[in-house]
Amino acid sequence: MQLSAVDVIIIISHPILGSIVAYLLFKQWTSLKKIRIGTIDSEHLTRIRHQHQNNGRLLGNLVGATILLAIAVEAYRGMVLDVPLSELISLHGWLGIILFMGAIGMRRTGTRISKEIQVGKDVGEQKRTHSKLGGAMMLLLVIIVFLGFLRLLQVLG
Repeated sequence: MQLSAVDVIIIISHPILGSIVAYLLFKQWTSLKKIRIGTIDSEHLTRIRHQHQNNGRLLGNLVGATILLAIAVEAYRGMVLDVPLSELISLHGWLGIILFMGAIGMRRTGTRISKEIQVGKDVGEQKRTHSKLGGAMMLLLVIIVFLGFLRLLQVLG
C-alpha cells in the first residue's frame, strides 16, 4: 500500500513527540544526579528542586499526551488505512502504557517527598525509591525507544 504525505506525517507525529519527551525525561532524570550537595548553597538547591518538581509534573502530562497521540495514530491506521487490528497492537505500545504508570508512580512519590520536606520529615527512603523508580523508567524508556524505531521502520516499510 502506498502512503500519502499526509499519512506519513500522521504516522511520524507520535515518534517525533515521543523522541522529544524521551529526551526531556532523560534530562529530568539526570537533573539532580549532577549536583554535588556540598558545592551548592541551599537557596540554589531549592530553586533546582522546584524546577525538577515542575518539570516532573509537565513530563507526566507529556507522557500521557504521547500515548494518546499513539492511540489516535493507530486508530487512524486501522480506520483510514485499513490496517488489521493484529498489526496495531505491539510490545512497544504495552511498554509505553507501563511507562505511563511509572510516570504516575513517580509523580506520587515526588509529591509525597515535597510535602514531607515541607513539614520537616525525613525523606531519605522515599528519595531512594523515587530514584530507583526513575532508573527503572530510564531502562524501560531505552527499550521503548528502540522498539519504537523498529516499529516505525516496519510501519513505513
